[in-house]
Amino acid sequence: MELSQAHLRYLLAIGELSQGKAAVSSTQVARVLQVSRPSVTRMLAVLAEKDLVTKERYGKITLTETGAALAHQLQAGLRDLERRLPALGLDLDREETAAVAGALASVLPEHCLRKLCTTESGGTMGCATP
Repeated sequence: MELSQAHLRYLLAIGELSQGKAAVSSTQVARVLQVSRPSVTRMLAVLAEKDLVTKERYGKITLTETGAALAHQLQAGLRDLERRLPALGLDLDREETAAVAGALASVLPEHCLRKLCTTESGGTMGCATP
């Protein structure tokens, strides 16, 4: 399954908002990602087609089992990136470190993103950039 950086950003946002349990709204996703609700609606249709989310019309968004597993792996990769950033000697607080890690992950070249998306067993999660 090919996933773009945008797909991954949405999965991360939904995963973080839902904390793996609760359903979230399009408005919440739009606010976190700073995009329009119509943009969220379009992306959710793509993610639903890939069986990563389910969304009821005018309803809540939930991650499928596959989507939740992928979001969890991406979150683990981001946490690893957050742990590595202080070694660069940047004077960042915890919130800034998280923001930088998220921004960096959203623009990483394909080979770097694939490395972040590598599972402990050495396989990839199907991550790809456009």
